[in-house]
Amino acid sequence: MTYGAELVDDLDPDPERQRYREQNAWPGRLGEFLDADRVVNDAVISGSNDRILRTTIDWLAGHREAAEQGQLLVVIGWSGAMRREFYVDGAFHQVIPYQPQRHPDVQQLTDLYRKFAWHEHECATRLLTQILSLQAFLQQYRIPYLFFDAIEGSFDSLGRGGLAESPGVELVDRSRFYRFGDADGSMAAVLRASGTGWNGRHPAEDGHETWAHKLAAQVAAGQLLRRPAAVAAAPPTGPAFGRRSFRPANRDFLYP
Repeated sequence: MTYGAELVDDLDPDPERQRYREQNAWPGRLGEFLDADRVVNDAVISGSNDRILRTTIDWLAGHREAAEQGQLLVVIGWSGAMRREFYVDGAFHQVIPYQPQRHPDVQQLTDLYRKFAWHEHECATRLLTQILSLQAFLQQYRIPYLFFDAIEGSFDSLGRGGLAESPGVELVDRSRFYRFGDADGSMAAVLRASGTGWNGRHPAEDGHETWAHKLAAQVAAGQLLRRPAAVAAAPPTGPAFGRRSFRPANRDFLYP
């Protein structure tokens, strides 16, 4: 959803084709709308929230000068809560419970994870921990940021895990999380409702442009390019979800 999967052949090694993907995926278009000097799209296909947290902190640690000078805007599209990252045979591998793996050891690990360790409560707890961890890191270093849900709303992911009224939910800064708590606020849901095109399981060029426009409007309306104060403002209090029903996991992205 962020990488720009299926905008071109994902396995095409042609650098011109890959540049086209980078320019037309929503990060590239958002960079145009915000007049950014540089856009870094660090997403991968089927990336997990485990990877998002690890690589974002690692990248920012390597660009401390830009972060300290307030020259960055970090935009995160949180992925499916069930996705995991495991370090096997000298490399990190992204795991979706129902997606086949090329590496035999990773396939075995995926099978075991799906059979014994995959649980909605664990997924929801990990998602909330990841959101709050990255939020705290960005606030500590006063880095402007915006979060959103890429595949399905946190409304459903946290609700299915029994965390709808968790105290941790109240700590999420909703001023910097686009449509947090909205069942229809994810990138996938918004673009389906907008009638923009899809290439297979992923948005076409017009969908990426539409989403970039929405994020740019959110950045402008919330003045999110301003460097946050040293002490972040207290987020809204009260339950984000209340007594609402929660949808099952988005099967379009389960790869059954």
